[in-house]
Amino acid sequence: MRIRDVMSSPVVSVRPEATVKEVAMLLVERGFNALPVVDGARLVGIVTEADLVPLESTPDPRSHILPLPADRAPVPHSVAEVMTREVITLPAEQDAARAAHLMLRRSLRSIPVTAKGRVVGMVTRRDLLRVLARHDDEIRSELVALLADELPDACIPVAVADGIVTLTFRSWLGPRDRRIAELLASTIPGVLAVRSG
Repeated sequence: MRIRDVMSSPVVSVRPEATVKEVAMLLVERGFNALPVVDGARLVGIVTEADLVPLESTPDPRSHILPLPADRAPVPHSVAEVMTREVITLPAEQDAARAAHLMLRRSLRSIPVTAKGRVVGMVTRRDLLRVLARHDDEIRSELVALLADELPDACIPVAVADGIVTLTFRSWLGPRDRRIAELLASTIPGVLAVRSG
């Protein structure tokens, strides 16, 4: 499965001069966890919830007997002041498993999808979970149709339970067609494993 199959598109993005308040409102209203920052069409950064939450960590002065120190850092106003400039991106044709590995290894919640430096989509943990959550009947129907198109004479019985596909091969079906059927099954979004008998 490719990233293009699961990514969200078109993408909502912000410009570097947008205010942190505007971006916070956009994140909350749209339910996003990150927004790509673009200058013209070029990706220049990403702003995440984690970039903005520290701005709300200033202690309430009413809760302190002594005044807070006056030498605190100035409050950032624009996205350019808080965004992450080194952005991990992936192409739409990349395997979705690569996005999952990067998210886990780097503790990312979303990754911009780019083509020639332009943002064409966003892939999030939620997008990947949506694939995992596909119903077994939906997976089975899609696989049966795919096998009928690609191997019309094979007549392969298909069972799906908890995302695990079991293909029952007839004795006359050759190793090449068996391998093709297994590969086709593994391309269906939501399939966790393929077994054959």
